[in-house]
Amino acid sequence: MTITNMHDAEKLNEAQQRRLYASCQYIDGLLCQLEQVFRQEDSLSPFPRYVDDLNPAEMDQLKDQIRRIREQLLKTLAWQGMKPESPSIPATRVALTSLTFIDMTIEELSPRHLRGCGAVPEGAIDGLNRVVRDLRSVAGAMESYLRKEMTNRENELKEG
Repeated sequence: MTITNMHDAEKLNEAQQRRLYASCQYIDGLLCQLEQVFRQEDSLSPFPRYVDDLNPAEMDQLKDQIRRIREQLLKTLAWQGMKPESPSIPATRVALTSLTFIDMTIEELSPRHLRGCGAVPEGAIDGLNRVVRDLRSVAGAMESYLRKEMTNRENELKEG
């Protein structure tokens, strides 16, 4: 649907506007997932999920279509006098939350947790403990860095 006459629009009720907004937001979220698929080659993940079967021209065409859908989403909201809200969740909070889940997952690799899947061979216990320690070390360094940067930013705001 292309909205052309936005000035003559009747206003939807509040519940309908919330639904319209949420639907536009959901569509954009799905477009974000598509963009992640298209940018998979930029990722350093050792566990890629998708086969890159698009040539550069096809990729450019799809990116242009995503841009056009987003333009239409903005027009859809404007039709009802709405606009997207400003971002409100700090990236550092998302990163720290993810690191909490990463730490919990790393803990589940320890021998005492893997025993729930069956007896852990004696010869693997030291290796598992090393894996847990090494992964925690790297993830912990990332968390320390993020917390330090957050503290620095907070101090800058207080001083400024």
